[in-house]
Amino acid sequence: MADRAAQLKALIDAASTHEAQVQAAANQDDALTQAIAAAENLMNAVKLTVDPNERKLLTKRFNVVADVARSIKDNTWSPPKPSALISLGNRTEASNDQVNNADAAGNLPSHSEQGADGPSKQAANVVNPVHQAFDTTSPTQHKTSGMKVGPQATFKLFESSDSTTSRVYLAPYLPADNYEDAMRPDQSPNTSWPQVGPAVQDDLNARFAHVALKEAPAQPKTSVSHVRTLREPLSSRKRAVKEEIILLKASLVNGIKCPPWDKIPSSDEFALHLTGVFTQLNDLTLSAQQQKYFVGWVRAQDAVPRRDTGAVDKPVMSSSQPMDLVQDAATDCSVVASLCAAVARHERGYEKILSTKLYPFDRNLGKPIISSNGKYIVRLNFNGCWRKVTIDDRLPISDTRALHVVDRRQPALLWPALLEKAYLTIRGGYDFPGSNSCSDLWALTGWIPEQIHLQETDIVPDQLWRRLYKAFTFGDVLATLGTGPMTSRQERELGLEGQHSYVILDLKETESGRLLLVKNPWVEGRGWLGPRPSTEDLDVLSTDRRYPTTFWIGLEQVIRHFESLYLNWNPGLFRYRQDIHFEWSVGESSGEENRGIVSHPQFLFRSQEASQVWFLLSRHFRPTYGDSKEESDAFNDGSIQSNSAVNASDDVPKGYMSIFVCPGKGNRLYIKDTCLERSDYMTTPQCLLRWDTVTNSAFTVVIDQDELPASTYTFTLSAFCNSKIELEPAIPKYPMSKTVIGEWTQQTAGGSTGSGEYFRNPQYSLQLKNRGRVAILLTSNDKKNALHAKLTLGYGKRIHRLHSRDVLADTGDHRARCVFTESNDLEPGLYTIVCSLFEAEQTGEYTLRVDSTEEVILNLIPRDGAGLLLNRLAPVCFRPVVNEVIAPIYPRRLASYTIVVRYLRATTPRPSGEVPTSRSPVRFSVEYGWGPGRRFVITSEHGQYSDAATIRTEAVDIDPELYPGAAMNLVLDRLSGPGGPVEEWYNVDVYTDVPQAYEIGVWRDRV
Repeated sequence: MADRAAQLKALIDAASTHEAQVQAAANQDDALTQAIAAAENLMNAVKLTVDPNERKLLTKRFNVVADVARSIKDNTWSPPKPSALISLGNRTEASNDQVNNADAAGNLPSHSEQGADGPSKQAANVVNPVHQAFDTTSPTQHKTSGMKVGPQATFKLFESSDSTTSRVYLAPYLPADNYEDAMRPDQSPNTSWPQVGPAVQDDLNARFAHVALKEAPAQPKTSVSHVRTLREPLSSRKRAVKEEIILLKASLVNGIKCPPWDKIPSSDEFALHLTGVFTQLNDLTLSAQQQKYFVGWVRAQDAVPRRDTGAVDKPVMSSSQPMDLVQDAATDCSVVASLCAAVARHERGYEKILSTKLYPFDRNLGKPIISSNGKYIVRLNFNGCWRKVTIDDRLPISDTRALHVVDRRQPALLWPALLEKAYLTIRGGYDFPGSNSCSDLWALTGWIPEQIHLQETDIVPDQLWRRLYKAFTFGDVLATLGTGPMTSRQERELGLEGQHSYVILDLKETESGRLLLVKNPWVEGRGWLGPRPSTEDLDVLSTDRRYPTTFWIGLEQVIRHFESLYLNWNPGLFRYRQDIHFEWSVGESSGEENRGIVSHPQFLFRSQEASQVWFLLSRHFRPTYGDSKEESDAFNDGSIQSNSAVNASDDVPKGYMSIFVCPGKGNRLYIKDTCLERSDYMTTPQCLLRWDTVTNSAFTVVIDQDELPASTYTFTLSAFCNSKIELEPAIPKYPMSKTVIGEWTQQTAGGSTGSGEYFRNPQYSLQLKNRGRVAILLTSNDKKNALHAKLTLGYGKRIHRLHSRDVLADTGDHRARCVFTESNDLEPGLYTIVCSLFEAEQTGEYTLRVDSTEEVILNLIPRDGAGLLLNRLAPVCFRPVVNEVIAPIYPRRLASYTIVVRYLRATTPRPSGEVPTSRSPVRFSVEYGWGPGRRFVITSEHGQYSDAATIRTEAVDIDPELYPGAAMNLVLDRLSGPGGPVEEWYNVDVYTDVPQAYEIGVWRDRV
C-alpha cells in the first residue's frame, strides 16, 4: 500500500509540474508536449487509485488538461505575458460582479436561459484550467484566469459547477460587431460560441491512443450548461449551373414540390385573415392496419388525444415535463426513434435541434407556436440541401388507437406529430415502412449519418464505447439501434422486436460495466428480458422507468443481439465543408465486379493540412410516376431489408453504393486498381467514408455502385474536415475520345494468342496525327468473357504475325468485364489494336474506347478475306517420309492472290502411337518454272520457314500473260518431319478478288 501511495503521489506531482510548465512554455510545441505529459500522468494516477472520490477528482482534472491540449493544438498560440501566468500555488478568485463584468465586455452569455421545452442553462463558471480538478470552492463562487491563444484572441475558460463529469471550454472575447457573424443564422448570440474545445472524437483518441478515456461513474443527472452550440460549417464552393438545375429538379418528391430553403417564412403566411384556412392538396396514405382504425382527418385543435380523465386538451407546443414519444398503429418506428433521440438530447440539457425546424416559430419564446390558419412549414434536409415542406395541421384520428406519434405524458403536444407528418409527406405517407434512423435524422437535423454493423468481426467493444461515450457526453452524437430478422421464439425469449428501431437515451459507466438506456418506441412493444444490470448498478441508475419498454442493457448484449448501431454526428465538429451535386446514368452493366469506372462520378479532393475527412454520399429521392410505391426511392429506400435477408416481399431492389479514395492526383481514372480507402457497400441512401488525408496532396474520389437498377440518379457528395479542403470534378487526363461497339462472332472469335486462330479477332486501325498519350479501354457486358487488348506496330493493317517487339502496350491478364492499358509516349503514325477473348469460338459484344491527348482516327480493319472470293483446297497431308507437296495452278485472268495455310492436326496409323505436340516448320510458295531456273512468285513469311499454326502470303497480282505455259505450282514444304509414322495435315485457302481466276490440280508428293 505504501508503494502504491508513493507511486500515486509521484504521478500527481509530475502532472502538477507539467501543468505549471504549460503556462510557462516558450512555444506552441512545448506547451502541447507538456499538456500531453500532464494528461498521461493523470490518467495513470486514475488507474492506480482505489479511492472513488479521488478517482473522480483525477478524472475531472484529466479532462481539463485534455481540453487545454486541444485548445493549444487547434489555435495559433503565443506565450502568455508574465502578468497572465498562474503560479502553481496561487489561485486568483473573482467575485460574481467581476465575472459578470468580464462576460459583458466579451459578449459572453452570463444569464440563465429558461427554454419552454427544457431546463434552464446556468451561467458557466470561469476556472483555472490546471487546478480546477482539486478546487473545493463553493459552487456559487466564480474563479477566473486569462490565457492568450494568439495575438488577437483572449480566451476565458468556462465550466459547469455542478457537473460530475466536468468539461472546460475556451470562449473567446469577440467584438460585438463580429460575434453575430460567428453564430448560426438560426441561433441567438447567447447560445452559440465558436468552437475551440473538443472537436472530432477520433482525433482526440488518436492523440491519446494509450490513454483509456474512461469517466468516473456518472450520476443520474448531469448538467451540460457549459457545452456550447457548435457552428455548422457551410459549403463555400460556387455551384455550377448544372448543379443548380439538379437541385431545382430534385424539388419534386412524390408529386409534392419542396423548393430549396431560401428564407425564414413571414408571419403573414400563417395569418388567418390574410390567407384563410390552409389545406394541403392531397391527404397522406395510410397502411392497411391504420385503415382499420381510421376515422378521418381532423384539425389539430380537435385531433389531440384525450387524457386519462377524458378531458379534451387544446394543442400545445411545449411541455413542462420530460417527453415520452411513442408509436401505436404506425409502421414508422425509425422515425419515432429518431424523434426520441433528438428530444432526449435536449432533455439532457443541450440545445433544441428539432422543434426549431417548425414554423411559425417564436424566437423570443424559443419554440414553435400554433398557426392560426392551420399552415406549417418545416425545414428538412434532403435531396442536396435544406428544403421547405408545407403541410396543414390535419391529423389522422381513431377512436381507439393513435395513428401518429404522441407524447404519452402530454398527449396535446403538437409539434412532434407535425414534424412526423412533414417527414412522411416526402417519404410517401403514414404507410411508410420505416428506413433507418440515421437516414431519418439526416433529414430531420442535418447531422452526419453513420451506420455500424455490429455483427462484423472487426468490431472492438472498447474502441466503440470510447468513441461513442465521450461524444455522447458532449451531445455531439445521436444514437439509435436496429435489430435484424428474428424468429418468434427469439423475440419472446429476448423481449426484442425483429427488424425494429430502438433509441439510446443515455450511456453510463458503472463499476461493473458499460450500460445503455434503450427505449422501444412502440407503445405495445416488449421490454428486454435478457441479462440485466446488477442490483448495485440499478440503485445508481435511478432512471424514471414507468414503462418496461425503456430498459438498461449492457454493451456486450447490444453487440450480440442488435444488428446495427446508427449514429448521427454533429456537423459542427468540423470547421469546413464542401458539397458537390451530380447526375449519374447507371446502365445495366454496372456492378461491383466491373473494374471499369471511367463513366463513374469522380472528384478531385485536396486538403490544406493533414486531417481526418468524412465523405458523405447522399442519393436523392427521384420523382415517382404512377401508383406503385415500391418503385419510389423515398418510400422504399432499401434500408428495411437486412443485407443477409432474402427479399420475400418482392420489393424493388435498391442496390448498393460505395465511396473510394484513390491515388489518382485528381485525374479521372479508368479502372478500380489501387485504392487507399473505401467504404462498405451500403443499401441506404447515405454512405459514409472516414479517411485520414495528408497535407496538400490531390486524390481522386470515386463513386461506385452495385445492382442499382438502370436509371438516372442524382447525388450529393459532401466532405467535412477541420482543414481547408477542395472538392471539384475530376480532371480528364485525355481530352480526346473515340468509342466503337463491336462483336465477336463465330468467324471473328479467334481466342487468345495461344490459339492458332488469334489473328481472326477484330482489329482496328489507329491513326495518331501528333505525338501524344493514348489510353485503351475494352469492356463487355458479358461476365463470362475474359477480355484482352493489344496495341501493336501494325501500321494500320491487319496483322497475321506477332512479335514481342511489335507490342507497344497490352492490358495484361485476361479479365472479365473490363481491361485497360495506356501508352504514355506514342509517335504520330498508324497502329493496330487487337481485341480478343481467352477462349476461341466464344462470342459476345464489346465496346472499345480510345482516349488520347491528340486527335485520333479509329477504324475497323476488314476481317481476313473480306470482299474476296474463297477457294478452300483439299487438305494437304505430309506422309512420314514426305517433306514437300505440290499442286499445279493455271492462271486464267489477272487477279490478286492471298493464300493462307492453317495447321489442322497430326495423326499416326499405329493404335498406340504417340502424336508429337510440336509442329514442323513449313513454308508455302507459288513457283514458276522447274529445276534450278525456277523462281518464286509468292512466298509466305518472306520466304522463312515457320512453325506457327497459320502462315500466309501477302496479296500479289498474277497476270497470266507474264507466266505463259503450264509451269506454275503451289508448293508446301517442311524442313523435317516430326519423326516416326506421323502424318501432318494442313488446310490451304486461296483468296482472289475476281471469280474464275485460276484452276488448280491435285496435290502430289515431290521427292
